[in-house]
Amino acid sequence: MHHFKSLLLVLLSFLLTKSMEAQSISAAQKQKIQTLFKEWDSTHSPGGTIGIFKEGELIFTKAYGMASLEYDVPNTVHTVYNIASVSKQVTAFSLVLLEQQGKLSLDDAVQKHLPEVPDFGQEITLRHLLHHTSGLRNFQNILTMAGWRDGDPMTNDDLLRYISDQKELNFSPGAEYLYCNTGFNLATAIVERISGKSFQKWTRENIFLPLGMEDTGYREDMEAVHKNTATSYNGSRAEGFRQPHKYWTYLGNGNIYTTADDLARWLENFRNPKIGGQAAIRTLVTPGVLNNGDTLDYALGIGVGEYRGLLRYSHGGSIGGYRANLSYFPEQELGIIVLSNFSSAGPGGKAQEIANILLADLLLPKKEAEEEQPDEAKPTYSPNPKELSTLTGVYYSPELDTRYTLTAEDDKMRVQHQRHKDFSLESIAENELRGTTYFFRQVKVIRNKKGAVEGLRVSNGRVRNLWFEKLK
Repeated sequence: MHHFKSLLLVLLSFLLTKSMEAQSISAAQKQKIQTLFKEWDSTHSPGGTIGIFKEGELIFTKAYGMASLEYDVPNTVHTVYNIASVSKQVTAFSLVLLEQQGKLSLDDAVQKHLPEVPDFGQEITLRHLLHHTSGLRNFQNILTMAGWRDGDPMTNDDLLRYISDQKELNFSPGAEYLYCNTGFNLATAIVERISGKSFQKWTRENIFLPLGMEDTGYREDMEAVHKNTATSYNGSRAEGFRQPHKYWTYLGNGNIYTTADDLARWLENFRNPKIGGQAAIRTLVTPGVLNNGDTLDYALGIGVGEYRGLLRYSHGGSIGGYRANLSYFPEQELGIIVLSNFSSAGPGGKAQEIANILLADLLLPKKEAEEEQPDEAKPTYSPNPKELSTLTGVYYSPELDTRYTLTAEDDKMRVQHQRHKDFSLESIAENELRGTTYFFRQVKVIRNKKGAVEGLRVSNGRVRNLWFEKLK
């Protein structure tokens, strides 16, 4: 009799689950979603895991492709992935919770908690760090310019050493938005200084375990062995797959490893906040405002805006071969989780397509794509040999404590660094050059009144006008 009752309970639970799923996602919708991920569904390529969260329940999960191509291990709905920059919202939430506890204010100057950060003559607040409006240089870019190569481990301690030598900002704090991982690395150090605990331990005790996210955490040691974790791969089925170097030993801007199940528990804290209450969530998702009054579509570590007329909180992530996207439509109580272990997965686009399927009756029509304008012909510039010869020499950055050697070679400049492969600079205008490598992309030549070269200002997107002095 007891055995019969147990079977009956299992059957009722199964029928209730199927009924809930049927009410929330139709067979036709499910088929459309399956079709979206047909290319992932292979025993010969990596794939990923998707989850659909609705009104407090993870109503649909599905895994595709392989977690390990070497050992023919498939991904499962419980496989662990690195979610990269999706992690930023957790870092921001940590500071929000500490503010609730009266241990800091988001309007504190960074130096109040991290005195080693230089005083640039303009106040940088914790809020600036989390809105990407601090003006600080992005740490991966500056470390690469300093000589770090692809695959070299980068740590939060490395960042603190280099940030203490920074002389200038990219722009005045609050003047503009420029995506910058540095602020989130600094935020982890602030949590550690205030709490006296490692960031990994503090977040586990104060966020992950209280939310039931037992399979979630940060990993700083790339040599440690972790079970049930997907290997990441660069490439595609057409070109083949390769394993990228593991170098992401930093925390805060990324490096959370988690599952679809646990991310559903994180989304539930937006819907029904168990930690921090509604006040903490409101603070987390309040968009930043620039000095000129413009409102950003980015809040504290999370994007906030409209998707086809519906309010959406979202963020993507990319590190090694891992790609991830987490989207939540608060008014519909709908969350979409897309985790993958290969670089060409495109989870952001997949998440939007899932939203198109599930919210078809609520979404505004798609905007018609604007016609691409033909590229304007780039002006050609032919420097004279004398102009190039004046650039020959050794250039030193006091911020990075590193030097580059420039040598005139035909109509270009050859650039050498003891840690990087040689690359070239091509003249594109008077006193302006463009590099063939991403970290030395735009170069402005600074001359004195007599025309002698004093130095170079080097930019690469997330670093602007970093000074290299020409040594005598």
